[in-house]
Amino acid sequence: MFRYGLPVLIAAGWLALIIKPLHLVVLYASPPRVFLKDFMQEWLMARAVMEGVNPYLPLARLAGMFFHPPPDLIALGLPSPHPPPVVLLTLFFGLMNYPQAALVWLFFELACIGASVYIVLHWWQRGQPSLVRVFFVALLLLAAAPFWEGLLYGQLSSLLLLLLLCAWRSQRQIWAGCFLGASLSLKLMGTPIWLFFLIRKQWYAAGAALGVFITTHAAAALVMGFGPLAHYYRSVAGSMAHIYQLAEWNFSLWTMGWRLFNGVRSPFEQSTVILPLFQKPGVALYTSALLLVSVLGAGLLMAAKSKDRNVSWAVLFCLSAVVGPIAWIHYLALLLLPFALVLNRLKRRGYPLLQTALWAVLAGALLIPDYALINLLVFFDVNSTGTGPVTVSFWAGLPTLVPLAVTLALMGLVVWSAKQEERQAAPPE
Repeated sequence: MFRYGLPVLIAAGWLALIIKPLHLVVLYASPPRVFLKDFMQEWLMARAVMEGVNPYLPLARLAGMFFHPPPDLIALGLPSPHPPPVVLLTLFFGLMNYPQAALVWLFFELACIGASVYIVLHWWQRGQPSLVRVFFVALLLLAAAPFWEGLLYGQLSSLLLLLLLCAWRSQRQIWAGCFLGASLSLKLMGTPIWLFFLIRKQWYAAGAALGVFITTHAAAALVMGFGPLAHYYRSVAGSMAHIYQLAEWNFSLWTMGWRLFNGVRSPFEQSTVILPLFQKPGVALYTSALLLVSVLGAGLLMAAKSKDRNVSWAVLFCLSAVVGPIAWIHYLALLLLPFALVLNRLKRRGYPLLQTALWAVLAGALLIPDYALINLLVFFDVNSTGTGPVTVSFWAGLPTLVPLAVTLALMGLVVWSAKQEERQAAPPE
């Protein structure tokens, strides 16, 4: 009875976890919720380029041009933060109306997740996995917040995961560099991997990545004009990074200095204010830079010293998710490889209790959506006026950093489990 009861219990638990996320994904696939998707900005940029309009005008202004009447849900007066090569990817979608484009993009994201699962399973079992196994593992992943929230809002993360996994599995440096260059072009995702190529003197890979990055920007300039491209890097990129570094949803290492010494207060409506631990705004920038360089340096050192290529890449995937100026929950889709690598090692070692428990805790933490962590803050509100935003202390705001803690802890677990396996495999003296 126990033999069949446990799988049934696990399946029931998984269904309980995934019902609401799947319901939300379906709900956001059609009007009116479809207009809340972040994919809206990709579609508006594509339409703008097709009509010869600057794609980096405020999104609300672009919506006024291409919707008649514009949806009431579009009220964001900021331009898209996504770099110019994104237009090359989404230009095709501008040929459709927006709800159709959003639905096609959703299916494309699901295909990227399926392809990513296929690559990881192919590595795991050292052979071609069955489509049934790929399907069920992909379904399991959809219970994790980084995956279903990415689908919910129509993000690029599933595509970025696939590109970086292709780079990981590429046998030739040129192809690895090309896949990495595509990821860098779309969202500067994978910068630590490019630095790793330089450290390891993999010049072909580093050169190919840089070449793809330059080529995609040149192609974007041909499509949209050099003016909007220059405007993006001269004005939009820096201003948007500054705005989003103040958002409580952003758990990037780059935000830590401001969280410690300046506090967090996003300009968006209904945002939460997180007070600083110390009121020293002048040292926020230097603290963030020091923490970022320290963690990045330590991670690159661990990756460079590892004798196992897979361990190096798993560490680099963790770094890539959190070292940029912005880190949202859907970026943690990149943790698929580190989680799979550690689980594979734990399986070979008979699931040692401590490391297996830690793996389960970290995986379980990613079942919690970021909005659930944000909603906890209302219980610690110190704003006694009854008006204005929820305001909490630095310590009460720490739940918003759970995704960062999970990523760094997983990076440590990758290295720890590898060392433990090496010790067990070493011949006795």
